[in-house]
Amino acid sequence: MMPVIRISDATFVDLKSIATWLGAETPSKTIEKLVREKMDSLDLERDIGEEQTEEAESGNHATFFEPAPGLFFTRILSARMDGKTLEKLNWAGLLLEIVKRVKSKGIASDRLANEVQVPAKTEPYEEEGYRYYPEVGISIQGQSAPDAWKEVSRLADKHRIPVEVEFQWRENEKAQHPGRVGIIRAGS
Repeated sequence: MMPVIRISDATFVDLKSIATWLGAETPSKTIEKLVREKMDSLDLERDIGEEQTEEAESGNHATFFEPAPGLFFTRILSARMDGKTLEKLNWAGLLLEIVKRVKSKGIASDRLANEVQVPAKTEPYEEEGYRYYPEVGISIQGQSAPDAWKEVSRLADKHRIPVEVEFQWRENEKAQHPGRVGIIRAGS
């Protein structure tokens, strides 16, 4: 069971104002962002166990996972990166979006191919599972959902790009939690 915190009406109004500036959707997410920022500024790390879950307030019964659970047999329902909602995406598309954000920081394509820790080439290459992405100037080999998230999370943390993904396990007996909805975050 989650603890309950009581705050004054005035503080709650202030919290809603801060939420707008932070791009947070709920008071709980606003507090989480503020706490994470303060912990970062104090150079503190969260003391967590193997897997912590928390029921979301949104009513969709999503579960927050930290660290990420097994992502095989999942699909992305929604994603936000750097405060912007990303439309209709799969895990490969999410990886491409983070690579675009990293490139937008002024990294040249040849350096970008080395920055990405999944198989990548600096020239157009469309064999062995690679796909060329002209917008970033590199070819990236396709990745499983867990491997794509691992790299998205690594790049998001390294470059401080906030990412939040809501996903659902498919109704498959091999899925970790068939039919359940989960949320994972990185970079904040």
